[in-house]
Amino acid sequence: MTETVVHRVWAERLGVAPAVFRESQPVFVDRSDLTAAVVVRLGRTVAVAAPERALSRLRSLGPGHLLHVGSLLGALEPWAPRLFGVASLAFADHTTLAPVGADAARTASEAEVEAVLSRCSVEERDESGLLDMDPRWVALGEDGEPAGAAGYEVWGGGLAHVGVAVAAASRGKGLGARAAMAAAVHAIGVGLVPQWRCREDNVASLRVGERLGFVRTGEQVAIDLAPDERDLTHAAR
Repeated sequence: MTETVVHRVWAERLGVAPAVFRESQPVFVDRSDLTAAVVVRLGRTVAVAAPERALSRLRSLGPGHLLHVGSLLGALEPWAPRLFGVASLAFADHTTLAPVGADAARTASEAEVEAVLSRCSVEERDESGLLDMDPRWVALGEDGEPAGAAGYEVWGGGLAHVGVAVAAASRGKGLGARAAMAAAVHAIGVGLVPQWRCREDNVASLRVGERLGFVRTGEQVAIDLAPDERDLTHAAR
């Protein structure tokens, strides 16, 4: 059930049929509406979505290089590629989740979420996505003030994309994990599959996801491209 939902939602986001994630060979999808190349691995399948002009270069890469940032940037060099991010994709269900501390968080108010985010960097606020999420939960610090917050955004009617933030001075105390657990438990309770997507270099977030019982199933690489070669010519003038 979990795998079926994950494949369906990610297939919709990439513009492919869910059946592609049963393939053992890479799948290339022409997305002329994109100004980016997006590579997603789920299980053994790698799906590449990009404009055809970029796909023509990416098809020449061996399967082992489609998730290698250096190889991707080299192949896409004509379009001034810029790495947007590399993310780990992990998911949970009732058999993997370790619901420890979920009752230590409660439903958050707008003011409580803002109180947590006000003590995070702008980058952390944006990465958490909490401002656009509903519902949300908060965990209080030792002083009784909001210190950790989490919520989720529903993707495709099946995934609960979890976001979390912890006030800078309150990290390392498990507050983010408590709030995130409450979000994951709620998501499963309403029939959704919790998703933990975070940057590969965010070691703290990766560890929290593992601690909560999220199982890494794949990864995603996104690379921004200049719209076309004419834009590059214009920019060089």
